[in-house]
Amino acid sequence: MEHHAQQEDDRGLLGRLFMVRHGESTCNSVHRIAGQRDAPLTTLGRIQAEKVAARHRGQEFDRVFVSPLSRAHDTARTILGERGPAGPSVVVDDRLMERDFGSYTLESKSILQRRHGIAEYERAMNADSPTMRGGETAEQFKDRVRAFYDEELLPALRRGETVCVVSHKYVVELICRFVLDRPADESYDLRLPNSEMLRGDRVHSYVKNENETMNMVYDWIVVNHPIVFCAGLAAGLLGNLAGLRFATSPYLLLVLLVLASVITMCRIELENARTFVTDRGILRSVALRYLALPLVLAAALRWWDVGDTSTVAFAAIFLATPSSVVAMTVSRCLGGMIMPTFAQVLLSSLAATVSFSAVLAATLHQGVAPALAISAATSTGVVAAAYLLVGRLRRRFPIRTAKYGERNGYAAVLLLTAFIVLVTLKLDLADFTTHAPTALGITVGLRLVAMLFKRRGHVQTLDDYTAMTYPNIFVVVVIAALTGNAALEQVAIWTLLPMFVLSFFDSRYARSLVVAADDTRWPAVLGLGPTPARRPAAGPDLGTAPTTVTARS
Repeated sequence: MEHHAQQEDDRGLLGRLFMVRHGESTCNSVHRIAGQRDAPLTTLGRIQAEKVAARHRGQEFDRVFVSPLSRAHDTARTILGERGPAGPSVVVDDRLMERDFGSYTLESKSILQRRHGIAEYERAMNADSPTMRGGETAEQFKDRVRAFYDEELLPALRRGETVCVVSHKYVVELICRFVLDRPADESYDLRLPNSEMLRGDRVHSYVKNENETMNMVYDWIVVNHPIVFCAGLAAGLLGNLAGLRFATSPYLLLVLLVLASVITMCRIELENARTFVTDRGILRSVALRYLALPLVLAAALRWWDVGDTSTVAFAAIFLATPSSVVAMTVSRCLGGMIMPTFAQVLLSSLAATVSFSAVLAATLHQGVAPALAISAATSTGVVAAAYLLVGRLRRRFPIRTAKYGERNGYAAVLLLTAFIVLVTLKLDLADFTTHAPTALGITVGLRLVAMLFKRRGHVQTLDDYTAMTYPNIFVVVVIAALTGNAALEQVAIWTLLPMFVLSFFDSRYARSLVVAADDTRWPAVLGLGPTPARRPAAGPDLGTAPTTVTARS
């Protein structure tokens, strides 16, 4: 009875508890697990911290508990600002460090999800699983966070203090479990976004909006997008066979592409784009693959005067087609760094104004001018516009935009699947023997070209391959539809089938390209610092008030 009464009293204190997950870190940006590795904040992470500080500027804290890892420590420093000696007491507590994920540390989340399945991955991250070797058990992790909760957090709240905890995703979610008094063996993912401040008395309303089953379904759609795309192809073909053939407005198709591009880019670290756009290796690859090679082809095709419905003309058009935003999703799911792929998507789209246009001019004998205008609008224009729009959204709404992109990646996959279904219904199945061999040859050829032009043994090799392997066939479909080039449209639609079927080959081939989690280059690439040691004395100064430290495990 007394225990129950104490719980009721504690619930009344929760209005003075605030919890914050740190801003985006370098590991978050490449979709890898940081655990107790000291991954610093990205540019967006710092912007997110500034945004949450501005949003809660009038909120006064008596005590701030913070993890010693720099991503949490720097977030706390930004939230507190320059409050001087009158500021809150700051306690750096080792028990607030993220869980040690053992063999999962620095692994790609998507690779783990594909290797072990979504459910097993969630079990490993929230409880225990034989797939994770070393690190902390769920019981060890729970015990140390529970000790902090019972020995530091609750006593501070009972003293009437207003408390802020700045820590990590799984630490904050575990505290939420304690607040809700959930069973110890229950595990779930709250999808807590970076830098969103969560009040203790609102945890229940936040949790009830999360659906564990649907969250896993959404993750499955993203990670297994090739299966989803192939299912869309199958649905379109079946509908076509059933006599549901109809023409879809190319403008509707273009809208689907724009929406999918915007959603995909919401979760990309655009603030660091300049680093990759000016990378010499990427510039060299784009210059050779998307400028030199297509221009040489355009000159040769002009010399030979090939017909605009010939296999050679079709092959040249697809070889000159810039990279697709789909490549960024593929990079994420195969364990790439994502941003190098984005850089190739952006640069190849810019190069398309010259090279793709030149190939179209050399291969199309009719409708050249409209094709060039449509090419500039649909390839270069869409990517550039999406980049500028999302970049602005991430600066103005850094927490909400990143949260939206993370939670709605599945929506981009479904939008592209809808595109695939709609265009597949336009297929003339009688032309299978005419166009299917050409489509297969194009997709195989693109993979061979990607293997030739990718860098060897580089941390960005996988991104090189994915960017060059997935051309923006969707744009070719739109261009062909708007210019009335039925033959090119049919080949483009047929090409979607082998492109996504062969993505299963890409999943296997990627294993030889992805950089292993224990590769010695990761600390430099991600800016990882040494894991803070257990400190028996004073910790680092947050630039606010005197800092005390508890070094208990």
